[in-house]
Amino acid sequence: MNAKTLAAFALAPTLLALPACDLGDSATREEMREAVIEIAELGDGLGTQDDIIELTTSFTLGQGVEAAAQEIRDFVESQVPCSTVTVQPGRVSIDFGELGDACVYRGRTYAGVVTVDLELPGEGAKVTHTYEGFTGGRVTMDGTATVTWNDGERHIIGDWTFTTDDRTTEVDSDRTQTFTRCEGVEAVCVSVTGERRWSNDRGEWDMTIDGVEARSIDPVPEAGTYTVVNPEGREIGMSFSRVDDDTIQVDITGGRRDVSFQVTAAGQVS
Repeated sequence: MNAKTLAAFALAPTLLALPACDLGDSATREEMREAVIEIAELGDGLGTQDDIIELTTSFTLGQGVEAAAQEIRDFVESQVPCSTVTVQPGRVSIDFGELGDACVYRGRTYAGVVTVDLELPGEGAKVTHTYEGFTGGRVTMDGTATVTWNDGERHIIGDWTFTTDDRTTEVDSDRTQTFTRCEGVEAVCVSVTGERRWSNDRGEWDMTIDGVEARSIDPVPEAGTYTVVNPEGREIGMSFSRVDDDTIQVDITGGRRDVSFQVTAAGQVS
């Protein structure tokens, strides 16, 4: 056996013993894709909630509770005549029926019940939403959200359960948003900052929302940034830009290489 062969045999155990590449704090491509899927699934449910917040907080501030409840009822009945609206002292209940009843608002078919409890301290307003089997078709929401506002800015603290065909997700959120003008589309448009946490069979997640612009018909924003911490503790940055009316690009940082995904209005990630 010559010297070159002996050297090769001596080196072989060393090569076999080398550890796999350690990513450290870097997210894998699969982890980045999983994070996009997570926020798209949440976004579908939160988009339906934005529709309801706009629908039920468009009354005139500075009036009494009973007058505000009547104004909400009249507005809901004018916008969603397929719903059943019931008014009690300080409370409005909106029943969208079952999905088979085809109760449509802003292009979505809604089902379930949303109850709105009103408090009007001073010049502002506080509205507590309770969601019972509320859905826009893909995600079913149960839980509560407290909305306080004055001068157009809504502060929303929510605690919900989101259910899809695949999983159940526990969500809590603290965000501030304002409604913005939607151009050429049947949707609610909002500017949002805040934070969100959720847990499901994939683990526990945390997210910071910064300067986001979103339409209620899209599962992800069309501008702004999310900073997501996944169950493994890896930080994943997301920035959003619109490709066309049906598609939004999500640019991801936090891995060894930056990656881009595209998300359709139907929630498909590619």
